[in-house]
Amino acid sequence: MKAVDRITGVIDRISIWSGRAIAWLILPMIVLLAGEVIVRHVHAPTVWALDLATMFYGTHFFVAGALALYMGKHIRTDFFYARWSVRTQAWVDMVCYLFLFLPGMVMFVWLSWDFAAESWELRERLMTTWRPPAYWYKSVIPLAGALLLLQGLSELLKSVKTIVTGVDARRREAPGEVT
Repeated sequence: MKAVDRITGVIDRISIWSGRAIAWLILPMIVLLAGEVIVRHVHAPTVWALDLATMFYGTHFFVAGALALYMGKHIRTDFFYARWSVRTQAWVDMVCYLFLFLPGMVMFVWLSWDFAAESWELRERLMTTWRPPAYWYKSVIPLAGALLLLQGLSELLKSVKTIVTGVDARRREAPGEVT
C-alpha cells in the first residue's frame, strides 16, 4: 500500500498544483470583462474581449476538472450512495472508474489529441471577427483530459486501497468553495 500512497500522492499534487495555478486565470478574465464594460459605455466595444474571456474561462473550467475530481466535487447521485458503507462505495467507485471513467477518458484524450494536432497543422483560427489562433485553445482539451485521466487513476487506486484496508482513502470536501 506504500506504493499506492506514493503514486496517488504524486498524482494528487499534480491535480492540486494545476487546479490552483489555472485558478489565477479568473483575475485577467474579470479585469478584461470589467474593462470591456467601461470601454463599451465610454466609446465602443472591442472585437476581442469576449473571445479572450471565453478562452480564459474555458481553460480555467477544463483544467480545474482534475482538482474537482480530487476533492470529490463532481456531480454524484448521492441518494443511495451516501447510505452505503465505505467499502461498498469504494467497490462502486472502482467498477465505475475501471469500466466507465478511465476507458472514456482514454478515448477522449486520444480523440482530442488528434483534434488539437489537426488544429496546429492547419494553424486554425477561430471564426470570430478578429480571428485569433484556435490551436492554442484547442490544446487545452487533451491536456485537461490527460489531467483528469491521471486523477481518475489515482481515485481508482484509492478505491482499491479502501476496499483492502476498510479505511476511506478518498478525499471528500465538505460542501462549499473549491479553492
